[in-house]
Amino acid sequence: MPGAGKPTVFSALTCKPVEPQYLGFDVKPHRAMVTIPDPRLEEVGKLAKSKRTVHNTIEFVDIPGFNPAVTDRKLVTAMLEHYRRCDALALVVNLFDPAQAAGAGASMRNLLDELVLIDLVIAEGSAHRLEKAAHLKADRESEERYKLLKRIIGELEQGTPVRRMAFDEHQHKLIREYAFFSGQPVVVVANVRDADIPKALNEISGMGRALAVADEEQLESVMLSATLQVELCAMDEAEALEYMAEFGVSELAVPKLIRACFESLNLITFYTATEKECRAWSLRCGLTAQEAAGVVHTDMARGFIRAETVSGDDYVQYGGLAGAKAAGKMRLEGKDYVVADGEVLYIRFNI
Repeated sequence: MPGAGKPTVFSALTCKPVEPQYLGFDVKPHRAMVTIPDPRLEEVGKLAKSKRTVHNTIEFVDIPGFNPAVTDRKLVTAMLEHYRRCDALALVVNLFDPAQAAGAGASMRNLLDELVLIDLVIAEGSAHRLEKAAHLKADRESEERYKLLKRIIGELEQGTPVRRMAFDEHQHKLIREYAFFSGQPVVVVANVRDADIPKALNEISGMGRALAVADEEQLESVMLSATLQVELCAMDEAEALEYMAEFGVSELAVPKLIRACFESLNLITFYTATEKECRAWSLRCGLTAQEAAGVVHTDMARGFIRAETVSGDDYVQYGGLAGAKAAGKMRLEGKDYVVADGEVLYIRFNI
């Protein structure tokens, strides 16, 4: 929403100042690749005596805000295309200005409902085109897609966002091209005043209703003071810890926000560790060891034999691979094994 502090949140995430943007067709969103903090990766890398450690990354995109009611329609479409290309959305909510905080929950509800209405227009237009095409040339996939769109239209009309609809893998593939806005995961970022950080949630103006909307929509939420986080960026570790203590902050909010974004995408982390390199990899939850091998290199998936697997906790507890093996904590898993978060994989393959 306007004035919610979105560019300041972006600055806090990237530790870089952001120049003001003025809405126009030539506007390019701010982009920044951010390293995902991972203490477990650092531990695994030390035990593996790896020469270098490679973290997972996540890209944040700061797109200029706008009011659809007063913005040129073509410009609105151009800005929405930037949002459509993202994998998830962060909804920044103004809880630092009492005037806006009072209506924060209603503003969130209106914006989330707007995404559903946009998708309803997209789905109805697509279904209409498929129906017309079916008279000219019928095919099974178009028929399946049409029936699925009609079902989606019915649920959207009831106010259900696409992200809360149930689809199997095949149905996901059928509707992927539509890139529904309400199908994107959303993380709520409650932007509060510095002085509100140590307070109980029910003492912060507007927080109760904002969290209620997040709960209704089953959304991840993170509270932070964007201005405080930006100030911490300019300090060394000792200064930052002292400053955080003044405000009763035990953990930086930015890593929590990054983790929430990562988790909202239904991703897990697995590791590979050799003397040359220790690396964190992201993998969609529920995928197999062979699919994880494909993330590392396509040849590994093609020639997959087995995966030697150790949980990250066991790897650290027993001092590395040799210790985990000696303790009986290493397992040999086949191609259909579903990888768990935090596992260290040694993939054996032959091409």
